[in-house]
Amino acid sequence: MKIPLACLILVCSGLSATASTMTITSNPGVDVTVTLSLAAAGSADGPTSGSFVFATAKGLLGSSSNPIDQSGFANTAKDLFAITVEPVTKAAFVHLFLTRPKGNLILLGNINSAVSKLVPARWKDETKEFLRVEKIDGRKIQLQTTDYSHGPFKTYTFWVSVSKKGVITAVSPT
Repeated sequence: MKIPLACLILVCSGLSATASTMTITSNPGVDVTVTLSLAAAGSADGPTSGSFVFATAKGLLGSSSNPIDQSGFANTAKDLFAITVEPVTKAAFVHLFLTRPKGNLILLGNINSAVSKLVPARWKDETKEFLRVEKIDGRKIQLQTTDYSHGPFKTYTFWVSVSKKGVITAVSPT
């Protein structure tokens, strides 16, 4: 199944997004700002950037192996970036940023609901409320959801693929 998402697209004429970088700054207890810088190629205007502010009392959530990491995730091509925003304990929402060769910057905001349509029925509700990025490998993202309804807490880890246009598809459960 393919899930198209509504998104925000910033168009920056004359730019090459091949040297994109993501910078994260935090205002603890209030918000997190993600800035993506796009290098200019053949433009007299120089590089440009897009910034996104996420209200969150807790900050960003890293992978399950390093949950306090606040650096976000990027593929080696630097054209797919991800963060997990943790507004409160036991809630986490994934946001993706895609850069395109002609300088477009695409935000896929809070993909939880869309991704919940790709997981087994038993995990749909959990995925809507708690989803974290584990790692990015090329155009594939490993995600994890957790069932906090009763102990011991159970997790479900799976992969999705994100096309260069932002279409998310299921890859395979692990």
